[in-house]
Amino acid sequence: MTSPPAPAPTGSEPPRASGPAEPVGDARVTAADRALLEAARAEGGARVPDDGSVIVIHREPAGDAGELAWMPDDRNYCLAVVRDARASTICNPLPKSWARIGIRLVTEAVAYHEGPTVYFAVVDGGHAPYAYAGRGPQSPGTGPVRDATAVFASGRTLSLLTYEPPLRQILPGDREICSADNAVCFPTLDVYVPGSP
Repeated sequence: MTSPPAPAPTGSEPPRASGPAEPVGDARVTAADRALLEAARAEGGARVPDDGSVIVIHREPAGDAGELAWMPDDRNYCLAVVRDARASTICNPLPKSWARIGIRLVTEAVAYHEGPTVYFAVVDGGHAPYAYAGRGPQSPGTGPVRDATAVFASGRTLSLLTYEPPLRQILPGDREICSADNAVCFPTLDVYVPGSP
């Protein structure tokens, strides 16, 4: 029997610091992720931790592409997008307030070589897996929603998601991303970042 999801905090409650986040299950770094870590460390934009707190959101079998994240506490995040063994890294604070309950952040992180835009979302709770839902058929070329679970020492759990919607084939409002239990849904192309209305 599964327990019901924890209630979501109100939209104005600031996150509590309790880091670093620890990866859960398949999100843990393995020997096969060495190339991803090397690419992220070579990029030089942010210090990649080496204490087991790197969270693997997605890894390609060839080992030269994927997404890594780390959270020194639950107020800040870093995301490394690796393509062709080269990384692009962003580090930012999470918003202190948010437009939807349960959604901490949705932002863009552009991949190298003018590849598709990678969207990154931070969502309260561990409600994986996440997938596209909503009106109409899924657009051709829509890639999967990839997710990983991170947990803090306090017991707080976050889901970290990456996805690459084909912008030419999907219109805002046409699709949402939802958790398997439908506890959390958000529009695919919306962006919630610090300073957003």
